Amino acid sequence: MPTILFGTEPNAVRVGEGEFHCPECMTSRPYRRTRVARRLRLLGVPLPLGRYGEYVECAHCQSTFHPEVLAYAVGARTPYAVAEYQRAMRRILALMVAADGVIREREIATMEHIFEAVAGKRLTREEVLAEVTDTARMPTTAARYLARVAGYLNEYGKEQVLRAAALVSLCDGHLDVREQNVVRRLGGVLKLDGGRVDAILAAEPRSLDPAAPPMS
Repeated sequence: MPTILFGTEPNAVRVGEGEFHCPECMTSRPYRRTRVARRLRLLGVPLPLGRYGEYVECAHCQSTFHPEVLAYAVGARTPYAVAEYQRAMRRILALMVAADGVIREREIATMEHIFEAVAGKRLTREEVLAEVTDTARMPTTAARYLARVAGYLNEYGKEQVLRAAALVSLCDGHLDVREQNVVRRLGGVLKLDGGRVDAILAAEPRSLDPAAPPMS
C-alpha cells in the first residue's frame, strides 16, 4: 500500500506596511503586516488550509501586535498595546510555574525574575497573581496554548517565549534530558528551526542569574 506523505506548515505572507505608534518604542515606527496562513503539504503539493493568525510587526524593535494596534490611540490603555511575545510569555510562565494549581512566594519571585530577564520589564506581584488566576479559569497545557498563539508571533517573539520556558526548566539548576525534550517540543509547536532551539538550550544555563530564587 502506498504511503501518503503530508503535514501542515505555516506560510507567512506580507499583506501591508506603513507607520504606526509602536507601544514598545513609544514613538512612530515603520510596520509590516503579516498574515500567517496554514498550508497542508500533500505529496509535496501545498494546499491552503485556513489561517494561523495575523500580526503587525514593528520594524525597529521586532515586537508583534494584533492588527487592532493600528487603531491604537496614543496613551490609551488597551490589550492591543501589549507585545504578543510578552503576553504569551506571561501565560507560559504561569502555566509552567503553577502547574500544580498552587503558586507559592518562590514561584511568584521566579516568574517576576524570568520575565524581567527576557523582556526587560518588571511584573508586579499583582500582575503575576492575576495571570495565574486567569490561567486557572481556562486550564490548558503550554503546548496547546502556544499552538493557538503561534500565528501572532514572529521568529523573534517565538525565541523569546521559548527562552522563558527554558529558564523555568532551569530553575532547579540544570536542564536534564526530559526538560530539554519539553523545551524542544514547545519549539516544535512554535515551528522554530531545530538549530535555533538547540542554540537557546545551549545559551540559557549561562544567562540565568544564579541569584534567582529556586522553585520549590
